[in-house]
Amino acid sequence: MIEYFPAAAGGFLSFVNNFYSFHLRSHFFHTLLCIMGKKDPEDEVFEFRIKFHHSGSEFVNERHFMALNHSSALEMFDFASRKDSIEVEIIGLDRWNRWANRWEPSEELVDEEVGLVS
Repeated sequence: MIEYFPAAAGGFLSFVNNFYSFHLRSHFFHTLLCIMGKKDPEDEVFEFRIKFHHSGSEFVNERHFMALNHSSALEMFDFASRKDSIEVEIIGLDRWNRWANRWEPSEELVDEEVGLVS
């Protein structure tokens, strides 16, 4: 027969409670540090605005995409244009600068992008 000693059981339970609360606290802070750790600047996502007009129209349209770089944004725009079966001409590509609170033209488009979606 097992005898129950409240004082001994209380001591053991307080040890277990202290151990688990420490373990959970340390796990919480470890997880927090992993989440808030250093971010890779290559993984930063930007908002791109693509200005275009349909073939035969002078009305300027805009589409916005969240992408890692201008190439990815143009690929997404190309996919959306082909999916909707529309012929477009790209007028401009801008990237949102959240620190300056303004749109900045993407110079990469001028140098390397000619007629991706035409």
